[in-house]
Amino acid sequence: MNSQNFRGPLVIYDDRAGFSLISSVSQAADFLFAHWGEHDSPAWSDAMNCCSSVKLGTATPEQVSSAFITAVTGAGIRIDSTLRLY
Repeated sequence: MNSQNFRGPLVIYDDRAGFSLISSVSQAADFLFAHWGEHDSPAWSDAMNCCSSVKLGTATPEQVSSAFITAVTGAGIRIDSTLRLY
C-alpha cells in the first residue's frame, strides 16, 4: 500500500463533476484544486495545506482525509459513507 493512501476510499458526489473516488492524498489535492469554484475558504486552505504537509512528513493521510471531508462537506458536496465501514 502506498504510504499516501487513505485507509479507505471516499466516494464523493458533486453536481458538476458527478461521482469521484478519492483514495489518496494526491487525489484529494487534485479534487480540491479542480472542483472548487472559489479557492478562498479556510477549510479549503486547511485541506490543501494538510495535503502539502504529508510530503514534509508533518501530516498523515488520515489527517488529510479528515481535513478533506471537512472541506467538501462544508462546501455542500456529498460523501457516501458506506465505504468508510471497510
